[in-house]
Amino acid sequence: MEMRVASSREVLDDYDRGTLDAAIVQRHDDRRGGETILRETFGWISAPDYEHRPDEPLRLASQTESCSVRKMAISTLDAAGIPWTEVFVGGGVSTIGAAVSAGLAVAALVRRVAPVGVIDLGPQLNLPGLPALESVLHSNVADRQARSSLRTLAAAIRSAAS
Repeated sequence: MEMRVASSREVLDDYDRGTLDAAIVQRHDDRRGGETILRETFGWISAPDYEHRPDEPLRLASQTESCSVRKMAISTLDAAGIPWTEVFVGGGVSTIGAAVSAGLAVAALVRRVAPVGVIDLGPQLNLPGLPALESVLHSNVADRQARSSLRTLAAAIRSAAS
């Protein structure tokens, strides 16, 4: 079994093209099925000493424009009329985590992957709640051994999240 890590959109596009036999992605719409593996909750994560001045835009750390979590965060802020500016664009959760740990910005992150020592500043800064998203498995695998491997992988992900 070969594993590839990329944005949910990229992985799902590859799955739809038939270049992947299975995909584990975050569900951002109701357009397709898939087996729900877990439900992820997000928070507005930053260092406890992050300072936000009400007269300035909220400083955001995010991934690239193709990231659906970035789009979710920005649309949530826009819908609430909260001005924001991107001050850090990283290439993965660990780089975003480093930026928020340093107090540079706030990021929409899954709470379970947030770095040690950071907090959800959403309530303190009166930021709107972020929707929970499901992680789902899509598969067209027919081979019994491969299906068994996918079940084991899904169980490991569920276990790691609890």
